[in-house]
Amino acid sequence: MATTGETDDGATERRRGGRTMRVGDVVLIEINEGERATFATLKEGKSVDVGKRQKVPVEALLGAPFGSRYEIVHNTGACVRLGAEGVDDDTTYGSAPVEDERSNKHVSNKHEGAQRLTDADIAALRREFTGEEMVEIIAANSKTFDEKTAFAQEKYRARKMKKHMTRILVRFPSPRQVCEQYFYSNPYKTSHMRFDALSMLLNAGNVGAYAQTLVLDTCGGIVLGAVTDRMGGMGRICNGFIGQNPTAMDVLLQMNLEDAHFDCMRHAALSKLIERREGRVDEDLKMDEASGAKDGEEPSTTEKQERKHMKVRYATEGDFADFARQGFSSLIVSSLSVEPKSTLEQLLPLCASSASFAMWFNAAQPLAEALHHLRNTNTAINLSLVEPFMRAQQVLPGRTHPVMTTDAGSGGWILSGTYVGVGNSVHKKSKPETAKTAETAETAETAETATPKDESNESNKKAKVADE
Repeated sequence: MATTGETDDGATERRRGGRTMRVGDVVLIEINEGERATFATLKEGKSVDVGKRQKVPVEALLGAPFGSRYEIVHNTGACVRLGAEGVDDDTTYGSAPVEDERSNKHVSNKHEGAQRLTDADIAALRREFTGEEMVEIIAANSKTFDEKTAFAQEKYRARKMKKHMTRILVRFPSPRQVCEQYFYSNPYKTSHMRFDALSMLLNAGNVGAYAQTLVLDTCGGIVLGAVTDRMGGMGRICNGFIGQNPTAMDVLLQMNLEDAHFDCMRHAALSKLIERREGRVDEDLKMDEASGAKDGEEPSTTEKQERKHMKVRYATEGDFADFARQGFSSLIVSSLSVEPKSTLEQLLPLCASSASFAMWFNAAQPLAEALHHLRNTNTAINLSLVEPFMRAQQVLPGRTHPVMTTDAGSGGWILSGTYVGVGNSVHKKSKPETAKTAETAETAETAETATPKDESNESNKKAKVADE
């Protein structure tokens, strides 16, 4: 991929410098410190719904760097930029809690009658004051606020700010952020792939720039997108699929990948890859198996409307020849619809010798059987089967501790290793078998040669006995 030239200057400058929001970008909007999050595509003249019957005009986001924070002013509806992520004007947020020996045991838990303001009064305040001013007014009219400890007062203010203020954080949809968002909001879309397991999968598979990676992904495209993002458009990626068409890749399209990322990616049927590797050639070599389109021919408009993954092209016969001749340097498998042992048996021969491979699955027993098979057949070395563990941490001044309850569940299991080639096991076994065959042939020839001599000796002995 060229690093200079007029056509690539914009993308190069954007990668080197700060990433700013532009028309057509996909953004991840977190509302009130992660209380709710949503993906949105920036379209000129449109607005983004952030809940509470509030919308943010896209023009307010364009040109700002990713990580910017905004506040929706209730009385005017304006969207005010506060600054980058991690910058907070509230000085009390980053300070340790004030020591307070008081206790909340005398404070009534009943909320009825604790607030002097009525709903109508609060609605009138929303039209006249900002969110911070409203919180102070509501706290001043609370009968139990002064009786609470300093820590309880801080929690009270934070809870009221989330209710009466709307602050949003606009994040760049990196693979980590996208995977985390889908894991907590729609885990079925990504087969419950956890973001720490995704990171471990990429590291175990040795995914990097200028690699030639084979990916089998049925997790909505989250793994394929992460591999593409890590390689940065440098190298080659083969998206292997089972059947006639690739699986849906809706999650991949949320990652703001550049055109250079899609240029290095190709769709290919696994059955066709195996045939090319084994040397079997079909009669329809010049036909595309899945799309039926010839090399260089654009698909029809109907096909473009039916497929959401038309940014990725299908592998040509030249690509198949290169894959079969060179072999893949990495193999990444993340699919719950395949059997690990048989899948690795068929896909590992497609890799070059000393290639790294990693396979993610939601159960340990199938991967353990695959590990046992690879170890016994001397197909791979450095084999390991691990389960990633994750626990959230609360990081605040004076009260940093692990979160005792978590809804993360199991992150699945990852089988990884280094492929050493089937030749190392087959050739070693073939030599002893050949030697045994040669020894057997020599023994048979000796037996055949010795048989006439033995028969003549026995006849001579019988003649001597008869003479005597």
